[in-house]
Amino acid sequence: MAAEAPDPKTFRSWEDAFQYPIAVVRGMERQLRSDIDSDREKLRSLIGTSYRDLLGSAESILEMDSQMQDVESYLGQMGMRCNSTLLEKKAANFRAWNHDTKTRDNERYALASQMAVLRGCPEAIARLLKNGASLLLAANILVLSRLLHKKLSQRDDPPPYLEVLRQRLATLRQKLRTMIDRRFRSLEASESVLIEAMCALSLTTSSSATDVLRHFLHVRGSTVSDFGQMRDDDRGIFKSLRMVVKTLKDCQVMIPTQLSRALESLKLIKLLRKPDIRSLLELNLDIHQRWLGEDINNFIPYIRHDDLQKLEANRLLKQWARQTFSSFIESLREKVDNINDPAFIVSLRQELLELWFSNQSISMDVDMSEVEEIRDAFSHRVKDLIHQRCADLSSVASTIDLRLEGWENGVSDACPAIWEDAITTIDTASSVSALKEALSIRAYGRSPPVQFVSTAYATWLETIHELEAVIQGMRQKKWADGFDEVDDDCVFENKQALLSEDDPRLLQETLDDALKQNFQMLDHLMQTHAQNLDNNRIDDVEAGHKSCFLLRASQDITIKLPASYPRPENTANYIAILHARIAKSALQQPLSRCQRRFRKTLRQKQLRTRILWDGDPQLPVLPSPYAFRLLHETIKSMTAFGADIWTPRATGILKHQLRDAVASIMNEAPEDTRQVNGHGPKPNGSKDNEGMNSHKDNSGSASPKEEDPEDKEDEEREDREGAQTAKPNDESPSKPEGLSEDVIREMRIQRLFDVLYLQNAASIKGSDGEDALDRTRNGIGLSVALTDRDLNRMKKSAEGYWKRTELLFALLA
Repeated sequence: MAAEAPDPKTFRSWEDAFQYPIAVVRGMERQLRSDIDSDREKLRSLIGTSYRDLLGSAESILEMDSQMQDVESYLGQMGMRCNSTLLEKKAANFRAWNHDTKTRDNERYALASQMAVLRGCPEAIARLLKNGASLLLAANILVLSRLLHKKLSQRDDPPPYLEVLRQRLATLRQKLRTMIDRRFRSLEASESVLIEAMCALSLTTSSSATDVLRHFLHVRGSTVSDFGQMRDDDRGIFKSLRMVVKTLKDCQVMIPTQLSRALESLKLIKLLRKPDIRSLLELNLDIHQRWLGEDINNFIPYIRHDDLQKLEANRLLKQWARQTFSSFIESLREKVDNINDPAFIVSLRQELLELWFSNQSISMDVDMSEVEEIRDAFSHRVKDLIHQRCADLSSVASTIDLRLEGWENGVSDACPAIWEDAITTIDTASSVSALKEALSIRAYGRSPPVQFVSTAYATWLETIHELEAVIQGMRQKKWADGFDEVDDDCVFENKQALLSEDDPRLLQETLDDALKQNFQMLDHLMQTHAQNLDNNRIDDVEAGHKSCFLLRASQDITIKLPASYPRPENTANYIAILHARIAKSALQQPLSRCQRRFRKTLRQKQLRTRILWDGDPQLPVLPSPYAFRLLHETIKSMTAFGADIWTPRATGILKHQLRDAVASIMNEAPEDTRQVNGHGPKPNGSKDNEGMNSHKDNSGSASPKEEDPEDKEDEEREDREGAQTAKPNDESPSKPEGLSEDVIREMRIQRLFDVLYLQNAASIKGSDGEDALDRTRNGIGLSVALTDRDLNRMKKSAEGYWKRTELLFALLA
């Protein structure tokens, strides 16, 4: 394969071509001849295309030559005809014509331009105010409109449209004043915005720096008052203090230096030379400015910018601060007096004091005693709320009164049973609290009146918990860390002790005293109701259930006492009265039945339980049916009132009453021989039965109408048995037959065992003294003349039988 031919264009001379072989040189020759032919064809084509253009250019050159010759001819002729005398004559004629024309039309053009600019001023001002643009620019336009109006009104024939423009400008001027005051009232306005608004006010009203400062302080003072009197804004009082602090800070920064410099800058440039005014399309100053007149074109506003000195500014600011802060304190007192949320009051207190302390370095001109009034205002209101909320405990007392007045037997004391079917329908899958609440109502006898009292007390307790949380939050608040810039020798150097210790302590003392006072009122009410139930001759059952209601209500209140109120010690009196009243009601029916059964045993010819005696000698080992049924019915009666009632204290009171009543019943049996056939001595007239009779009289419910059906069946059965044991040939039934000494002794021994058994059932721990039942036992023991061994055996038998049966009487055990 032949080597590739080189490019001849890269050769520096013809000799470089012959350095290659002949074949290569001939190849380069052929290539060069081919390129020459190709370039020749291109050149021929290019010349043929541009030939017509070359002919046209030649014709244009000939035509231009002809025209240049004509111009030279005309210029020569004009030079020959023009000379200095002729030119001066024409110039003088032109000046005369121009003077006549300007004198004739200048007044007409000036009137039209001035009216056009004056008509555009309201439009420009309205647009600027609508768009919230620069108030200073609007004030400058207002100054221009004032100048134009003055100049046009001084003409011999002022335009009729001038009055309409004046009224519109007056409206816009008032609107501009309103916008300036709105800027002054803003809490977010920066210093530059306020300076601009002050300059606008100065231009609008031709006021000096002192007048501007007075107006600014007046607007800020009225704003502080308006914020403080806002009823629909809970944070209005906070905005009021913010405005006070912002005014003091703004004035110390702006007055008098920045304000004086800003007012002075208004006099540095002519009014119509300011770029922002010249750029307004409504004025068209590029057309009308030349016709406005020299006085307007050269106008510079005159403002007194140097009349406000530092001392005068400080004096005005101090005077304003004292007056405004006094107004703020009054508004604060009115505001907090209308707030019923203590948490919001404390939060507002914290915000106000933090705001004041954080800016205390600029507010030292205000009397510190007035700052102290901020704390007093909040403290007094919180104390008032504490007294009001604690006094609301009277609603619980009112609920108790209403439930007692509207008491309905069988309705008010009704409480669902714990094993009723309704409790099985409670959906425990979605909420276990419902089942827990239902079990609590049934287990603790929470009848509707008790629930009403509990609800009222819980509602009241929530308000007290809120007060306690507020006071605790005040204690935990840290104040000292955030105000390091305040000097150590200021009045509030110990803010932490003052605000987080002293104030909460005073409020806590107020809360403690108020709670103590109102709980004493509630305790007095409960004491009164308990004494009324104990003294009034009302149905025992109703009195017992009312006492249960009062006791349960008292328990609900006692176990949920506020943390600020210690557990009361003076409730023991009425609690004991209520326990005694409930115990009396619970024992009334069992004791009445026991008394009837005991009297029947006294009328028997023989001791029916004698067959059950055991030992040597034979002695009782089981109590009489009336003694056992007394305990059984007592437990049923206690359960009917509710197991939650029978605390150890209440059970002890019931046992005391039971022992006294049993002693009174046992003392009805005389020491002489009983008679048969129901013709024994009348025990109701004996002295020993006075206690039992009085018990019945006070209860008022031991009537035959309420006799239990079981008692009636027992009486009928005993009457039948007595008729069977009587002698059929008894010709003189009125002559009773006496009992033997052995039967009488056996009855006494059985009665002694019954007393011993009941003593074990009604034993009271810690009771060392001798009571009526002990004396009764001793008296019966002496009458039967048992040996010490036999008496001890009976005691052990009675104690053992009680241990075997005490689980049947769990409430007593």
